[in-house]
Amino acid sequence: MKKILIAITLILMSFSSLHAMNMGMQKHALKHANPMPNLMRIAIKNADILGIDAKQMTALRAWSDTNKPKMMKMVKKVMHEEAMLLENALTTDNDPVKEAEVMLETRKKIIEMKANCLANLKTILTKEQYQNVVNIYRSVR
Repeated sequence: MKKILIAITLILMSFSSLHAMNMGMQKHALKHANPMPNLMRIAIKNADILGIDAKQMTALRAWSDTNKPKMMKMVKKVMHEEAMLLENALTTDNDPVKEAEVMLETRKKIIEMKANCLANLKTILTKEQYQNVVNIYRSVR
């Protein structure tokens, strides 16, 4: 009975480790596919410190709720395209530069979306709040 309990415990621990590793990989993937700062997340998580009011928070969440799924879809696309590029480089004679065009175009769209996000953030927050978001970002980076 002890052996069964130990085995079950080990299996459950391995699943929780895999989940934690997957979450870490998602953060790494986002940073890898997107060199732009994620100031929206900083603003939302630090709303109390920044003095963000309810109207501002509604606007921040609206932008985030609309655009975050699109961003994550593009990040996954970049990661998929990179994996395909690697595999094709090892198994085919296809032109890797031509194959990389889809991935590079998606990266460009990610950067454009992040630039739009920063511009939107500047319209929602006061100059002081925005500067404080940048300061928080730099301090935790």
